[in-house]
Amino acid sequence: MAGIDARTLRLIASDIDGTILSYRSAVSGTVSSRTVAAFHAAREAGVQIVLVTGRPVRWLKPVSDALGAIGPVICSNGAVVYDLAEDRLLREDPLEAEALFEAKDLILDIDRQASFAAETLEHLHSEPEFLKDSLFFEEDRRRAAGVTEDTLRLGPLDETLERDALGAARTPGGEVGVGHAADRVVKLLVKTTAMDADLFLEKVRERVGHLLSVTHSAPGVSLLELSAKGVNKASALQRVSAEFGVGAEGVVAFGDMPNDIEMLQWAGTSWVVGSAHPMAQSAAHHVTADCDDDGVAQVIEQLLEGARALP
Repeated sequence: MAGIDARTLRLIASDIDGTILSYRSAVSGTVSSRTVAAFHAAREAGVQIVLVTGRPVRWLKPVSDALGAIGPVICSNGAVVYDLAEDRLLREDPLEAEALFEAKDLILDIDRQASFAAETLEHLHSEPEFLKDSLFFEEDRRRAAGVTEDTLRLGPLDETLERDALGAARTPGGEVGVGHAADRVVKLLVKTTAMDADLFLEKVRERVGHLLSVTHSAPGVSLLELSAKGVNKASALQRVSAEFGVGAEGVVAFGDMPNDIEMLQWAGTSWVVGSAHPMAQSAAHHVTADCDDDGVAQVIEQLLEGARALP
């Protein structure tokens, strides 16, 4: 625990998939009993818990049921902050339609066979090709992930997001012409089979990084996630932490993939699990055991024990 001062610990920010939940348990949301106990103990010790995930809100119920009342959750890589206990949206940072469709066109210049999907608070818009070999390809798996037939909007994004009606969508406040796509996209997804994820990330960032934030979080799949420019896990966590009166020095963050990098760099202390992507490992201060070995729980247990040992 070198470099950790238990007296400064006020907030734990943790990624979910691959960090506290193994990828093979992604659909069921089954968190280990040791991890559940560690988070409960931290909360009882007065530490604020904030989950920070690439998942949309509708994927969170199994995990929140396991961990209990954990406060606001940062979803969709920072584009959404949601109060699960009150079922209430706290903040949303959607993509502007012009940037979304310009980025989509530029990505197709890199790979004409790339397929796309888009997450909104209410729907998953998906091109049919994007669903192949994915979590959502089989109907029972879609239902388990909270994607119902009412939720799914299948077809070319230019059609389901009404590209021809740019700027015509109304915001919740009623303003017209703000340039958001119909249905207010919080995350654009793109998949390729032409190259590995890290190379795809490099090429897409080079082409569209001036328009959108680009990252990836799915191991073994060349799947990128794009958010509004400047939106990431760190930007959302900084705001949420400030609302609790906590600065970066009081935050311990846990992650495992490139979409965690900014958060790991911002937090006063950060850890990745042993199975983390090399980019995430380079961004973190420390490495703990693998997700399957409850690496996050091990760190939390030691932090709480250190706090109890203080005079």
